[in-house]
Amino acid sequence: MPRRKASRGRGWNRNDDAFVPMTFHPSGLDEVDRLILDILQRNARTSRAEIGREVGLSGAAVHERIKKLERSGVIRRYAALLDARRSGCDLLAYVQVFIDHPRNEAVFLEEVGRMPEVQECHRVTGSATCLLKVRVGDRLGLQRLILDRVNAISGVQRTETVVVLSSTKESPRLHLVSSRPVDEPRDERLVDES
Repeated sequence: MPRRKASRGRGWNRNDDAFVPMTFHPSGLDEVDRLILDILQRNARTSRAEIGREVGLSGAAVHERIKKLERSGVIRRYAALLDARRSGCDLLAYVQVFIDHPRNEAVFLEEVGRMPEVQECHRVTGSATCLLKVRVGDRLGLQRLILDRVNAISGVQRTETVVVLSSTKESPRLHLVSSRPVDEPRDERLVDES
């Protein structure tokens, strides 16, 4: 991949057709931070030197930026991404949970937080109170989780479950706002004109 010269958050970004003002993301992340995060999301084991070559910084400068992102909580942790089928957790389901009264939500959230099969728990709009993303080994595992554990929590009126037949896209990556259009090639050079 060609080396990019990254802007330091001031000046202008070069676009093929015109100069466009540099954008500063409301999160406090500048363009270089977003490029580094994009690379780390693709492969967190990429060396600091390789990241530096891609964004136009030294390995030491990249290391300092990554440490800053870790200290600020933007990077929460590093983890291995497992293949669910090969790991024995092939059944994916979404469970809508209906809780009878808001006073029972705290207990529910605490209990669900201790269930390793529950990958995500979201408070949602609509008639359901929460939406759970769960992964288990098989239908029996799903039945036990829902009937014996989730429905047994005080305040749970009912659940509605949707079993996923197949997935065409699953990604843990966040789309980080960029000043370049989505269809613009990734190897565009970012130029600091200041």
